[in-house]
Amino acid sequence: MALMLMIVFLSVKPTVIKANRSLKEARRAMVELRRRQHALSTKIRSLARESLGQRLTAGQDDHEAFELQSRTDHLQRTIELLEAEDRRVLVMDERRGLSETGWIICVRRRPEAASPLEPSNITRLWDEGRYVFFFASDMARARRKVLLRFSEEGGFSIVDVKPHEGDLSDPPALGAHNSDKQKQSA
Repeated sequence: MALMLMIVFLSVKPTVIKANRSLKEARRAMVELRRRQHALSTKIRSLARESLGQRLTAGQDDHEAFELQSRTDHLQRTIELLEAEDRRVLVMDERRGLSETGWIICVRRRPEAASPLEPSNITRLWDEGRYVFFFASDMARARRKVLLRFSEEGGFSIVDVKPHEGDLSDPPALGAHNSDKQKQSA
């Protein structure tokens, strides 16, 4: 019987050794899986933190973009309002004779006389009429001074001539020809 036991024991030994190896490999595999799980967990946490940071940054960027857009819109509206009211008087004559008075003359230029490189808003201003100020003794001399500076050959024409007493520190009443222009277009 001892011999049988020995034979059984010897036949079972390789199976036990194989089972022990399998157990050791399984334990190593479990340790490796835990290590990988920990590494992946750490990566996921760092990615989650980064994603949250990006989301917060994106929210701030959206807020800043909205704020910049509203500022830009406000500035554009302000520019449009200022351009709409741009009725400056160009002072072309600073010396005044004893018998001369001030004259405000509205001058227009034909759009086709504009330079092709000229900005469209400047062309539009000339089409609406620009105001110039000259000193002259009468209306005829004021017209002559304007035509010397803004010749008809250059596409300019005089729309209106008004006397202006005093200096230009008081804003002159301008735009009478614009209301006529609006009546004609209506």
